[in-house]
Amino acid sequence: MYKTIYPKSRALPPWLDVKGFVLPMLLLLIFAGSAFAQSRNVSGTITSSTGEAMPGVNVLIKGTTTGTASDIDGNFSLTVPSDESILVFSFIGYTSKEVRVGNSSQLSVVLEEDLSSLSEVVVVGYGTQERAKVTGAISSVGSEEIRALPVPSLASALQGRAAGVAVTNTGSPGTNPLVRIRGIGTVGNNDPLYVIDGMPAGGLNQINPADIESIEVLKDASTAAIYGSRGANGVILVTTKKGKAGKPLVSVDGYYGSQNAWKTLDLLNRDQYIAFGRDLLGNAGEDAPARFDDLGEFANNDIDYQDEMFRSAPIQDYNVSVAGGTDNVLYNFSVGYFSQEGIMRGTGFERISVRSNTEFKINDRIKIGETLTVAYSDRNNEPFSGGRSQLEHIVKSVPYIPVRDASRLGGFRAPDRVDGSDPENPVLNASLRRNNTVDYKILGSAYITVNILKGLDYKLLVGMDLGLGNTFDYTPAFNAGDFSIQPFAAIGQTRSTFVSPLISNQFTYNRDFGKHHIDLLGVIERQTSTFTSLNGTGQNSLTNEVKELQGVENQTTSSTRTEYGLISYVGRVNYDYAQKYLVSASIRRDGGSRFGPDNKWGTFPSLSLGWRISEEGFMQGLDAVSDLKLRASYGETGNDRIGDYVYQATINSNLFYNFDENLLTGSTISALANADLKWETTIMKNIGLDLGLFNDQFTLALEWYENTTEDMILGVPIPPSLGYDGAPVANVGTVKNTGFEITAGYELRSGDFQMAIDGNMGFVSNELVSLGSGNTIFGPNFQGDAMTLTEEGQPIAYFYGWIADGIFQSGEDTSQQPDAEAGDIRFRDINNDGVINADDRTNLGHYLPDFTYGLNMNASYKGFDFTMFWQGVSGNEIFNNLRYHTEGMTRLFGASAVVLDRWTPNNTDTNVPRAISGDPNRNARASSRFVEDGSYLRLKNISLGYSIPSSLLDAWSKGNISKVRVYVSAQNLLTFTDYSGYDPEISVRTGINSSLGTGIDYGQFPAARTIMGGIQLAF
Repeated sequence: MYKTIYPKSRALPPWLDVKGFVLPMLLLLIFAGSAFAQSRNVSGTITSSTGEAMPGVNVLIKGTTTGTASDIDGNFSLTVPSDESILVFSFIGYTSKEVRVGNSSQLSVVLEEDLSSLSEVVVVGYGTQERAKVTGAISSVGSEEIRALPVPSLASALQGRAAGVAVTNTGSPGTNPLVRIRGIGTVGNNDPLYVIDGMPAGGLNQINPADIESIEVLKDASTAAIYGSRGANGVILVTTKKGKAGKPLVSVDGYYGSQNAWKTLDLLNRDQYIAFGRDLLGNAGEDAPARFDDLGEFANNDIDYQDEMFRSAPIQDYNVSVAGGTDNVLYNFSVGYFSQEGIMRGTGFERISVRSNTEFKINDRIKIGETLTVAYSDRNNEPFSGGRSQLEHIVKSVPYIPVRDASRLGGFRAPDRVDGSDPENPVLNASLRRNNTVDYKILGSAYITVNILKGLDYKLLVGMDLGLGNTFDYTPAFNAGDFSIQPFAAIGQTRSTFVSPLISNQFTYNRDFGKHHIDLLGVIERQTSTFTSLNGTGQNSLTNEVKELQGVENQTTSSTRTEYGLISYVGRVNYDYAQKYLVSASIRRDGGSRFGPDNKWGTFPSLSLGWRISEEGFMQGLDAVSDLKLRASYGETGNDRIGDYVYQATINSNLFYNFDENLLTGSTISALANADLKWETTIMKNIGLDLGLFNDQFTLALEWYENTTEDMILGVPIPPSLGYDGAPVANVGTVKNTGFEITAGYELRSGDFQMAIDGNMGFVSNELVSLGSGNTIFGPNFQGDAMTLTEEGQPIAYFYGWIADGIFQSGEDTSQQPDAEAGDIRFRDINNDGVINADDRTNLGHYLPDFTYGLNMNASYKGFDFTMFWQGVSGNEIFNNLRYHTEGMTRLFGASAVVLDRWTPNNTDTNVPRAISGDPNRNARASSRFVEDGSYLRLKNISLGYSIPSSLLDAWSKGNISKVRVYVSAQNLLTFTDYSGYDPEISVRTGINSSLGTGIDYGQFPAARTIMGGIQLAF
């Protein structure tokens, strides 16, 4: 046994003493090593439920402030302290998700959309933004709402869906509705700017509503000023459907329906017409027409031309699309066919469209893509023969005159001189006259996106809007009566080309710095447009068979060409702190060719602020409040839609001068130039409040706004001694629109039952504050009277005329109206001067409603779904000019049954004046007699559908069919209104200034009542 003998120990220094240092250090190393062994890196990928990568998702270690965010491809990497760590994944608009790390080092996380959240991503100018961070006024309409109605254009799909947006039908199928956002700011063009997939474009009828994913309406400066000189009337952003990663999804849907007129007027029958005609002419001392004493071959005729013109008309729509993609390729292709015959003969619209949207991921930094629409449309235009609408011809028709007569050239009949009346045959116009417009549309863009640095991207977008149009007008020779003769075939053709290329360079920078988030945008772009047209007309007196201009008589040609260019520099910054305090500012510098040399450039800034009160600490105990945001914005936008070359002097060469007894042609300047002309500028102020309760089960948005348009372009009066035909235009007017908007929604989910109700209301008040040195503006003229007037202190284009103040009875004093007799209308002496004259005209109302509103309800239970949508306006007036033709009684025409209650010595208790040809008292002048309340409430859509359960589909189709839904629907089923015309939805007649003549009913093509059925399939 050996024994080890150690040397005698000595005291260790303190830093080597086991008790004082070594033991604690060993213990510390042990624990540190243990901790180091458990701390490790975890990475992964975050995608949405549709398989798309999700950048910007917050990843936080639960119970700590340590975290990160996913990159542009949805990837993240984070060091966690232990296997017990829990990661919290959150993103605005998606349900938060917690994942325990365990022993995994690679995670795949899928986030589900929070459908009840206000914070979905919405499209804004040149990008997208989380709704929770939006500080401006934006209304959104999704694809499901768009497809709820069988409409030919995207503008029609907006009707009643967005507060402050008024959409009004303008006539026969294929015509563009009139869209006004927050009132009217000018006597010029008030149309909004349309931007389709980032491309400012027109030709809305060629865009298939089935291809649209969403529509955003930008209503205030915070959102619209980014479009600078084109944003004053609001901006409508259209986003088409894109592909999503996953297996190909083939969708097929179609519907077929029948349309009918929902209302007709009570017109005079044959016997009533003859009795009325004898009274009308007899009171004027004129003889009745010779035909009245012997109808002869017409004795058994009693025709209501409404029955001859209105018809049951089919409407149909079919669409096929395929969408899908991989991690590197996304695609969406679609083909659509739409056809709508008009409920009046001779009208209709047809469209064939093809769309392709693709995107390719070249590598982690580069993506390329394209959007393309190719469309063909053919519109049969309503004829306006003799300057009259078809409805005017209908109500004026003589009930005993037959529609057709095989013995007459052309096969139709109209009155002769012995009938004492000369209305046109509307069926002849619809059948013989041909006026159709064929349009070809190519709208596309190609883009490349490059990730330069983390958070910094560059996008180059090149787009083209190309439109080719061909309008063909043909009337054959015919002889329908003494007043309805066409001795030769008349041929006209107009070909037009519109080309508008766009080049846009866009830089974006998006980064988070702790609780700070910044989003920067810079854009340099250029868009030009060129419009050309060539028109030719001629006559063919030899035959009706040749319908070409080749070899025609009296051939004439004319052409036009206009060009426009716009160069823009755009900057925007969005900042938020902890998603609570929001700031957005933008500025745009536009240079346009439509303005004078010294004013070609304009600057359009905007600033908006937002405070998400619901994110404050003092709100955390209020569980009922899920969202509460206060926001305000201020900025300037412009309106450059004044026409091309307006600032320049125009030359008229169609003049003749007697020079040395020889008549020679000459040229002269017909209007003065104004080199200082610039765009109209609208200053926009907006205050908004967003509220969500009970996890956004109830939502509310309130908006107050004030839009002031300055430098409105008007004609400036000049003395006749200057020798110019037209007044020069200048920036002299000011217009103010003030309004309030309410949008509210409620959702209920209980087991298999789901229900949602949402509604909106928009109030607006319009005032022309100042005309400066501009002229008071008279609107459309009828029978020598201006029907609208625009002057300071009043709304633009208010209805203007006399006030009807009862009927003169026998023995009453008519000295104020020397031509009046018993039975004539008494007009009010507004200025109390004892004489009724032009000075007694006054404001009779306005076409802008006090408010517009819409209410939508949808519900589903198991496989059944139900939708009901109401839309209406209130407080607007309509100038019912069609009543002049049905009740005017100025000369012998067909009339409505209202004239049966006309004043006679035996019928004095009435408000309908006497019938007298020539109308010596001018009972039919522009007056309150023809101005009516245009308010209405309309059931725009009601539908019931059923979807076959997935389990049955899987068993039957072996997984090949994923969706089958059938439905029935009705549009315009009910209309509640006091308006006496065919339809209360009155816009503006073709050829009439849309800002000065809106709301005048010349006999507008009415909206149809539609019953239809459809099917939707997905494979």
